[in-house]
Parts: sequence; structure tokens; C-alpha cells
Amino acid sequence: MIRLFSIRCLLPLGLVAIGAAGLVRVEAQDDKEAEQRAAQDTASAVVQSALPAELTANFPIGREFLGVSIPSYTNDTLKSVMTADSVVRVDEQYLDLVNLVVLVYNSKGEPETTISMDEASYDLVIGELASKTPSRIEQPRFVMTGDKMTFQSGSQIARLIGNVKLVVSDLEDLGPAFGGPGVPSDTTDTP
Repeated sequence: MIRLFSIRCLLPLGLVAIGAAGLVRVEAQDDKEAEQRAAQDTASAVVQSALPAELTANFPIGREFLGVSIPSYTNDTLKSVMTADSVVRVDEQYLDLVNLVVLVYNSKGEPETTISMDEASYDLVIGELASKTPSRIEQPRFVMTGDKMTFQSGSQIARLIGNVKLVVSDLEDLGPAFGGPGVPSDTTDTP
């Protein structure tokens, strides 16, 4: 059975529908504002977890710091030391670094890897270091250079991009599996 509504009945229903649509819009705006506040709170929490509060307080936005050296420890063992000629905290999210050198230490506390770049930016929120200039990674066995480098601090993965060159000082140290010229091949057969 189909019921026909009179105009007097449709008018209040229409006003209720319009009011509900306005309420939905207001709630959507409130939700959007709440999401923005939550995102800002999350970003602030991530920044504070990436840098200790005492270090964050020492890097106010817009100020340049010269001769910065920041060590990193795992338990009581020195993990790395980052040095830069200058550091500027651009905003809540980014640090700009000039003449950055990162020394990475092995488990014996000896320097094992040197990472250097003339200009870099560190994203405090996602924990990514990105060079703005050619970068260099040095170990006793090799030297790698590339036009740009990114380093994810969470996963400890570095990526060199553009004109990447690898110079190996002694192929014999890399072992037979490397398959370089002049290196005796591995005698075991692989399936």
C-alpha cells in the first residue's frame, strides 16, 4: 500500500532532513578538526620520542647551533656519534645539517663506518635523514658514493641514489662468493 503524505507532513520531514544534513556537516567539521588535533598530537609525540625532551628543548626553532656532536648508545655501548658544523631546527619536523659526519661503531666500540654529506635534512617525525648533496659511506673494505642518500633510522636502511660508485680496496677480503675478477671461485657447487 502506498501512502501519500500531505504537504503539511512533508514540510516538517524536509526540515528534519535539512537539519540532519547540517548536523552531519557540523559533525564532519568537528571530526576533521579532531583528526587534525590528533595528527598534531601524534606528530608532537613522535618528535619527542625521536629526540629526548632535553635535546628538543635545546634546539629551538630557527636558531643555528655550531659544532654539534650527539652520541647514541645501546645500553652502555656507544652505537654512533653524529657531528655537524651547524644544525638549524627549521620547524617542528625538520633539522637542517651542514657538514654532517656519522661514525658508526661496532660491538667492540671501534669506528666501523663513516657516513658523510655536506648538506642534509633530518625528518624528526618519520626518522629519515636525507642528503641534499653527494654522500659518502666508508668502511675499511670499501667506499661508496652517490648523488643523494636517504637513511631510515627505524629500519637502519640507507639508500644511495644517482651515480652510485663502489670502490673495493681488496676483493680478496670479500670472499669467493662475491665473484670479482682475480678472486678464486668457490669450489662448492650450489643447487
